[in-house]
Amino acid sequence: MPFVFNTGTSSGEEMSKANLSSQINGSNTVFTVPSAYSAGTLRVYFNGIRQIINETFNETTSNTFTLTFTPVTGDFITIDYIGA
Repeated sequence: MPFVFNTGTSSGEEMSKANLSSQINGSNTVFTVPSAYSAGTLRVYFNGIRQIINETFNETTSNTFTLTFTPVTGDFITIDYIGA
């Protein structure tokens, strides 16, 4: 059976994906999304594990989010989001 990805949206918006690992420098906790995202659609993955909004990350602007911890070199951050 194939995997079906459901964004939970009824208007057919597509999820965008991005790898933000290049922004990790051992002190950075604020990450910039390549393009604006709709509030509430951002999904953040730290080393492949989905993070929890308002617990391990916060949406700060339509182009940035802040982690509540500091990733170190060798970690990776990926995201899924619906563009604004």
